[in-house]
Amino acid sequence: MFIIELIRYVFGYVNFTAYGGFADRFINLCAKDSVPLWNIRNTGGRITASTTVKGYLSIRNAAKKSGMRVIHTDKKGLRFFIRRNKARVGILAGALISALLVAVLSQFVWSVSVVGNTTLENDYILSLFENYGVKVGAKISDLDLKGIAARAVNENQQFSWAAVNRKGAVVVIEVRETTKSPEMYDSSVPTNVVASEDGVVLSVDVLYGTAEIKSGSAVTKGDLLISGIISHSDGSETPVHADGHVKALVKRKKTFSPDSFSLYPMTSETKTRALFFFGIKIPLGKKVCESYSTEHKAFVESGDVLLPVGVFTRYGADYSEQKINAGEKTQKVQTLYAAALYAKQLLDYSDIKTSSLIEKNGENGRGYEFYAECEQEIGTLQEIYVEKN
Repeated sequence: MFIIELIRYVFGYVNFTAYGGFADRFINLCAKDSVPLWNIRNTGGRITASTTVKGYLSIRNAAKKSGMRVIHTDKKGLRFFIRRNKARVGILAGALISALLVAVLSQFVWSVSVVGNTTLENDYILSLFENYGVKVGAKISDLDLKGIAARAVNENQQFSWAAVNRKGAVVVIEVRETTKSPEMYDSSVPTNVVASEDGVVLSVDVLYGTAEIKSGSAVTKGDLLISGIISHSDGSETPVHADGHVKALVKRKKTFSPDSFSLYPMTSETKTRALFFFGIKIPLGKKVCESYSTEHKAFVESGDVLLPVGVFTRYGADYSEQKINAGEKTQKVQTLYAAALYAKQLLDYSDIKTSSLIEKNGENGRGYEFYAECEQEIGTLQEIYVEKN
């Protein structure tokens, strides 16, 4: 049916109404004269139907003999559409070109996004998969999505699983990051749990062995926390693999001085732009060499999807090799930033209870001393060497 309707639309057809005579005789005469009719409706002797352009021109004989009066009500089809819009050829040509352009460009990747990552940055994963060919502007038919995902997992220990999914011209990279397995110990080896550094014990959780300290005890590095020697009622002793968790309050101190930073003056600064279109960069100026550069990417957006069209702005700079002394405000900002980074590192493995930053004057300018009290695990295993008789 669709093919028939398509043919009728291409060649055109006419909707008409016939009335005032003998309807049945009119239909019979049309059949006799090979005039095709469809969508026929007879309402009280008034007929509505459709026929071809050639059929409508040949219908007069049947209408005259049956006493019917025929009036066309509508003309449908491509030929009539073009005739009505011949003054708008540019619009029609533009629509055809746009449809053709979309059909061609849909064969290429328009957008690439990442989901499922927790610690790895999106830019890192995108650059990694770009080495495998998954990038904006890549031809979709050239991408073996399952093979690329398998290769990424095999060649990168950061991923435990990966999949590259495509929906139309949009590609989504889904990853699962590898979780680090806890360090395994040989439980058959006798060990003690000793202090890895100085501190004040906050809690002792013995999994196996004998606790040698209590909460509130001050310990120094190397002190015995959990003994791997178990005493029995008969006076005998058995060496075991001691294990447990000992949390303590430890002190941290670090000095940040202005002379620990290096500053070099900037000699030149550049900014260049490039037009990005489906993976192709078109420079909008001459290429400039810089010792340092960053790139800002701005894509055209359509809803939540980034289209593969945009402008890339590259900011570059060159610096002198001669070191300069920073001003007082710059030194302060540098040292405060370094102290903040150090505090962030502490938070990765401990819980900061109290902290303070004290400004001090030194020979090379103002510096800072960072103090903190942190709660953290201080127990570490130490093997017990047992002489075998």
